[in-house]
Amino acid sequence: MALKEFATHLRNYLLMGIVLSGIWYISPSFALGMNTIITGSEEQTQMLFFLTSITLIFALGYLAYELAKPTIIPSFVLAIFVGMAARDVFAHVTQNTALLSMLITAGAVMILFGGGIETPFQQFKKSIGPILSLAIVGTVVNAFLFSLVLSALASWMHIALPLTVIVLLGAALASTDPAAIIPSFGTLFFTKPRVKHIAISESAINDVVGAVLVSIFLSIILSDVAPSTVQDAYSMLLRDESLNLILRTVSIGLVVGCIGFWFFSLWSKWKEHVDIDAGSDAALFLAIPLFSYTFATIFGGSGLLATFITGLLLQVRSHFRHVEHYFNHTIEGFMKPMMFMLLGAMVEPSELLLVANIGIVSGLIFMFILRPIIVFCTLAPFTVGKERLSLSELLFLSFVRETGVIPAVLLITIYLSGIEGADTGMAIGLWVILLTLIIEPPITPYLARRLGLARLQRDVPERRHVGPVAVLCSRGFSFPERMETVVQWALQHSVENIVLLHCPESRYTEEFIADVYERAIALFTSMNAKLVHSGQREINFEFLDAPGLLQDNIDALIAAGDVSIIFVGSKMLDYRLDDVKRLNVPFYFME
Repeated sequence: MALKEFATHLRNYLLMGIVLSGIWYISPSFALGMNTIITGSEEQTQMLFFLTSITLIFALGYLAYELAKPTIIPSFVLAIFVGMAARDVFAHVTQNTALLSMLITAGAVMILFGGGIETPFQQFKKSIGPILSLAIVGTVVNAFLFSLVLSALASWMHIALPLTVIVLLGAALASTDPAAIIPSFGTLFFTKPRVKHIAISESAINDVVGAVLVSIFLSIILSDVAPSTVQDAYSMLLRDESLNLILRTVSIGLVVGCIGFWFFSLWSKWKEHVDIDAGSDAALFLAIPLFSYTFATIFGGSGLLATFITGLLLQVRSHFRHVEHYFNHTIEGFMKPMMFMLLGAMVEPSELLLVANIGIVSGLIFMFILRPIIVFCTLAPFTVGKERLSLSELLFLSFVRETGVIPAVLLITIYLSGIEGADTGMAIGLWVILLTLIIEPPITPYLARRLGLARLQRDVPERRHVGPVAVLCSRGFSFPERMETVVQWALQHSVENIVLLHCPESRYTEEFIADVYERAIALFTSMNAKLVHSGQREINFEFLDAPGLLQDNIDALIAAGDVSIIFVGSKMLDYRLDDVKRLNVPFYFME
């Protein structure tokens, strides 16, 4: 078995190497070949070049995602290398400032909107103190300290790096990334879920803080005000004009974000009372975040903050959950790989090698010195009191330092500003991103288990239907008598999905499950027929069977998300009251 697994891994990595080598080999002849094939006016030629490049971004992004899936290499890292190998292919995009700016802006808007939706708002409110302290104060302190580190390293290593670039790099790289962090948690069930919610919420909010910080510094620098030191640059943030700019930027972003959420609320209420084709819903789901960004930016606010607030306040309801599902696939399969490929395509490999020493050293300091200092300092006030954070939680958060897609967007934004030395800064930033994405993802789940905060999550069969679900648990044949109660609850609370989670534990056999399955399907059919006959909408019933302990399977199903309530027999579980509270899902105990 070990030999077979080794052969499979070897094949996967060889395939990855062959594909990268092939892209690198073909890329230089791409422009020449296109010039030979395409004929027509200059405008038509340019348009076809752009369309071809964007089509290849789609295709190569998908390829990077699929190639990385069976390996330990994050898809984002592979996307960067694909971009570096395909530099000539993407040249018509990266050399067109207007097109590149439009792509990264649209990508940032959609990614931050998705980050807002992914942030668990109820858990966010419960831990708002440590989240905001770490995400706001911690991000600013992180940016300041990292700029000091870069300044000292550049001087020590005799690397010509302008102070303006140093300051902007610190701000751009200060945030973590939920898109990189969440997959690290995918194999874990957290016995103390608070720390997971803090990490995810912090990573979503500090993306916005980093973006606002970069925009403020760019405004100061492009107004021909040149700071002489890192301390001088940050002292400029405390001047009256800078504080007014920050206040206006943040306030307008917050207000417009709430307006965007209001539009979503109107749409949501309307969709609850109509039963029409939902084919056009995706257009509004994309349009409102773009509206929030554009409207806020026009009036001098932070468009990215407005977009995030719109997503944060939005509680996706079941009647347009299908649109969110489509949206998430669009972000994961296109927007995020595109950002990393464009970043890779814009960095000269020779430049990357020239700054390898400062990039690697600063990246290691960033992860293993600055992050723990910031976590322990900003969260120190929350280590006392009833809901105090434990040492284990602080240690875990100290090594959640994955840097990702929004920092990549900000690096490109700095490059497009035309500031001297931005190309060198981008190469250093790429080293930091690569190191955090390669080193941190294996460390994160390992530390969570070693510190007693989580355990490996068992797999449960994947659900066919997305959206909020009521779960009825059963070990035998008691479910027909209990299902009516579950159906009535679902109808009263507008929950369209019901799962029968069947775990016979020690009695688990294929024959037993087949018998239960037949009875369950007959019950589902009968109940839906009654609902239709009474003029009500059908329920999406689903049967999930899983070996092992019922309690473990409930844990795994809750961890997968969207569970609204658990119905169980009063004598079926070994949960203590504290366990039930920890799960943050209502339990209904049935006789």
